[in-house]
Amino acid sequence: MNKSIKNSIIYNVYPTSFYDSNKDGIGDLRGITEKLSYIKQFADIVWINPVYKSPFGDGGYDVEDYYAIDEKFGTIDDVKELTEKAHLLGMKVLFDLVVGHTSDKHKWFRESQKYERNEYSDYYVWTDSVFDECSYKHMTGTCERDGNYLVNFFSFQPSLNFGFAKKTESWQNLYTDEPCLKVHEEVLNIIRYYLNLGIDGFRVDLACSIVKDDECGKASCEVWRKIFGEAKKEFPNALFVSEWGQPHYSVGSGSFDIDYLTHCFSDGYNLLFRKESGTNVIKSDGNSFFRKEGKGECKSFFDYFLSCLKEIEGKGYISVVTGNHDLPRISMGRTEDELKAVFAFILALPTVPMIYYGDEIGMPYTKLKTKDGGYCRTGSRTPMQWTSGKNAGFSDTDGELYLPIGDNYKTVNCDDMEKRDNSLINTVKDLVSVKREYLGKFSENSSFELLNEDYPLIFTRKNNGKVFYCAINPSDREYAVDLPESSMVLLSNNVTVSEKEATLKGVSFIWAIAD
Repeated sequence: MNKSIKNSIIYNVYPTSFYDSNKDGIGDLRGITEKLSYIKQFADIVWINPVYKSPFGDGGYDVEDYYAIDEKFGTIDDVKELTEKAHLLGMKVLFDLVVGHTSDKHKWFRESQKYERNEYSDYYVWTDSVFDECSYKHMTGTCERDGNYLVNFFSFQPSLNFGFAKKTESWQNLYTDEPCLKVHEEVLNIIRYYLNLGIDGFRVDLACSIVKDDECGKASCEVWRKIFGEAKKEFPNALFVSEWGQPHYSVGSGSFDIDYLTHCFSDGYNLLFRKESGTNVIKSDGNSFFRKEGKGECKSFFDYFLSCLKEIEGKGYISVVTGNHDLPRISMGRTEDELKAVFAFILALPTVPMIYYGDEIGMPYTKLKTKDGGYCRTGSRTPMQWTSGKNAGFSDTDGELYLPIGDNYKTVNCDDMEKRDNSLINTVKDLVSVKREYLGKFSENSSFELLNEDYPLIFTRKNNGKVFYCAINPSDREYAVDLPESSMVLLSNNVTVSEKEATLKGVSFIWAIAD
């Protein structure tokens, strides 16, 4: 268990849209490097979505060459410069490890699809014949090889051969078979390459589904334990974050350091933030707990969260996210006060929280025509709104931007909001600062007690005689709550305090600490 990250915060950067350093209308690695000091105010770990060479049919999640940086983002030297500056600032950099599939333009696949057998023939999952009936998502009749190839998502993303948890067809490999071991070694080589460049670790895409038909995740966990175990012999401090949503598997058994909860596997996260129609990448309809209407519930989240927390104790961490590149913006339909309540909740939990770029200012979700295979996700990938000036301060180009700026950048931008007292960005900065100063002293073994899982939500964390108290009222109703004995208010919003009682007005929160 890497205890050095117990009070860390992750900041997720979509590189195309963060900051353009060379005036071509596209964000790049140097742009991220220039803005590291800004990110440091909110987080000490930066996760960057894929920057490898790619046709960008799926936002870079269709990799053409793992060992080349896509020219629109920069060069390998830019990677080195980024990591060097990050380390000087005491920050860590995570790249995206996308190895469940590649682009169909990758050299490995171009060789694998050939009629003649070669060293890459078994790197992907192929049936024996194009006429085979196949219940898996696949492509057929597009290659000279006589066989169908499995795909993970889009048609141009052929599945790398990590094998199957159990073999039911002649063309399948078990995950322990020799062809799969060759793929394991390729993944390990990619990891070593970037760790040698100074990258501190990886967020692992589709971590739960690399082995097919792996219902309980046992086989996938076994593969990751093996790969990470080898990597950590050379790089013992390397970090691995899973896209999984089941920490009891990924962290508990798969050797991941962190697993983050989003819309998959458990509905608890959705019930917190994303039940209303249009607020999720999956179909949703209902009421979120974090809405001023106060019609939601958070019991489902805490039932799952607390059970996971117990199962991974001493092994790693859970992350709860504000959003990411796959989800509509958390700002949809929420006021600044509602977003403050969301941040007060996420940053108070005993987790390694994750902030999606721009959520700290409430950047909008903009309905857009698909770009780079984003479809409904495209509207969450618009350029960062730095200022109210030209191109929202994202780029100084006189040409066209890769994606359009959000309509509200004149009022929702970092520069103007930083000048306004009690703005969302300043509240998030205050929350992060208090978290670092006070909650950083709490050990990973500090107790967590849920005092009320209705409106208002109340919980405590206890450690070495100190009590951290958090009460959050996402609704527009008013509540009076009792504060712990001898407590000191750390931060609050829309709250009045008198002696031992706090009045939580509509959409409010309070953080306090007591001995």
